[in-house]
Amino acid sequence: MRILAIETSCDETGVAVIDASGSIVRPNFRVLANVVASQVEIHKPYGGVVPNLAKREHQKNLVPVLLAALKDAKLYHRTRTIILHSMIVSQLQEIFSHEPELLKQFIAKLPKLMPPEIDAIAVTYGPGLAPALWTGVNFARALATLWDKPLIPVNHLEGHIYINAIRGEKLCFPALALIVSGGHTELVLMPKVRIYRVIGETLDDAAGEAFDKVAKLMGLGYPGGPALSALADKLKMKNEKLKIVLPRPMINSKDFNFSFSGLKTAVLYLLRDQPKLLQSKNSKAAVAGEFQNAVVETLVTKTLRAAKEFKVKTVILGGGVAANTLLRGELAKCVAEKLPKANLLLPEISETTDNALMIAAAAFMGKKRKSAWRHLHADPGLRLDS
Repeated sequence: MRILAIETSCDETGVAVIDASGSIVRPNFRVLANVVASQVEIHKPYGGVVPNLAKREHQKNLVPVLLAALKDAKLYHRTRTIILHSMIVSQLQEIFSHEPELLKQFIAKLPKLMPPEIDAIAVTYGPGLAPALWTGVNFARALATLWDKPLIPVNHLEGHIYINAIRGEKLCFPALALIVSGGHTELVLMPKVRIYRVIGETLDDAAGEAFDKVAKLMGLGYPGGPALSALADKLKMKNEKLKIVLPRPMINSKDFNFSFSGLKTAVLYLLRDQPKLLQSKNSKAAVAGEFQNAVVETLVTKTLRAAKEFKVKTVILGGGVAANTLLRGELAKCVAEKLPKANLLLPEISETTDNALMIAAAAFMGKKRKSAWRHLHADPGLRLDS
């Protein structure tokens, strides 16, 4: 099955093409293309992602990114410009009623191509930023109309789980997925493939959001999470000498929920009461290191506790924060020591940021969930267990 996938849930525009075979328990994937256009530099002056600006950039990027992916996959074949049937034009105008610039690009470029040899088009339809999601959803709907291909709607969070299967890793069930990103922090129990039960989640800030907010408090710029982690890794002085101790929120609670807002506030008060901490490289790194330690310890402790309670066979890490080297290292060490019979799946660091490859993998897992273009809508608040 050849799948072309589209990802626009936040500030990355992604298009990927894969060949998928095998069963959903033992899938086999061959990556033909994986193209991503990042908007980090666009949003940097604002200190965060601006939804309508993200939408504008997706509209600019989608056609060029698609063409690049088709070329990488050797599916780019020009033909004589096809004169579109009036019904197709009418449908495209309906689909792109809120994206007139994207409609112009679409009609100018895509009718000049032969329809690629693909079996389905997959697209992220939630969760995410509504303006960004709708741009990708409408683009996928338009492609499905032009090329007469079925649509597979994909939950973005499923993508962060199933990217771990892209290299042929076997998923043994029951499995437990820790999804950590700027918008989500969830522990998801999977009794079997495509069956999800959210057993824990953040009650306020997501872990990645807390990283970004604390980085902003420390003047580290945007994107804050990677900058804070890099600073923490430069720590040269032992933290004990500086007596910096931050709380581990809810680490001993009997449930599997998280809370990072209080930790962020603790950093705020620490810097307010001891402003000199930001004047020395070592003390600044110590603050960053203690914050990172607090987040990672909480995430790993709760994940291990849940994995033991539900006797899982596989622990999965996914999401943007999965790139954090301390989190990866601590989770790997603890799973090896305390759950030696469990398998740990870690994505490649390059696969932790949003991309369409993960959407393609998840689409194969949920290939029966096809949708007519008229019935597919973005769902910014979509949950895994909905």
